[in-house]
Amino acid sequence: MKNFYKIFFIIKTIVFKDFIEEIKSKEIFISIISYSTLVLVVVATTSSINKSPEFFSAIFWISISFSIILGINKSMSKEFENRGIELLLTAPIDKELIIISKFISNFIFINLSSLFILLFNTVILNYDLFEIPFLILVFIVNLGFSIIGTITFLLFSKVRGKEILSPMLFIPLISPLLMGGSILTNQIIQNDIKNISWFGLIIAYDLLFFLIGLLISNIIFEE
Repeated sequence: MKNFYKIFFIIKTIVFKDFIEEIKSKEIFISIISYSTLVLVVVATTSSINKSPEFFSAIFWISISFSIILGINKSMSKEFENRGIELLLTAPIDKELIIISKFISNFIFINLSSLFILLFNTVILNYDLFEIPFLILVFIVNLGFSIIGTITFLLFSKVRGKEILSPMLFIPLISPLLMGGSILTNQIIQNDIKNISWFGLIIAYDLLFFLIGLLISNIIFEE
């Protein structure tokens, strides 16, 4: 039990530190909200997106995913520049706890940003998506985005051109999440959920990459 409290305290401390830094810099919030909103506004003014749930579903998740990797890259690049990761690695804590903390931090920031985007959709595009099935979908897809986004950035963190290489790996890896998110979003909008198994597949995909992240954490943080 003491070990559990110790682990919880370490994760809570790192997440709180990240939250304070994000409040100051707003790297992820600004990137996700501005980019996604801009894409949706441009598409809304040049097409009949509000009349095509299929088109909206695809554009919504694509814009979210691109903005997320941009936000994560900017935020974590700044942490490397400020030697935040380096200081964490010198602390007597497991590397697995560091990567779990980063998963959680990015997951929280992504979900908060997604709420603003959903409000925008409701007001501008007349898609009222504040329904339990869709909120669950956003929750589990964003979990996958945060895990995969964190892993892909850390893998290339010591490589030149990491801002380019990270998205190149991130986009193919999240393809199943984009597909499942688009299909389920379209069906939720039409109040006709046929492929509920997609929820289970997305959760399984999230867990797979969560375990991969833990297994390769020592490799990721090698000097």
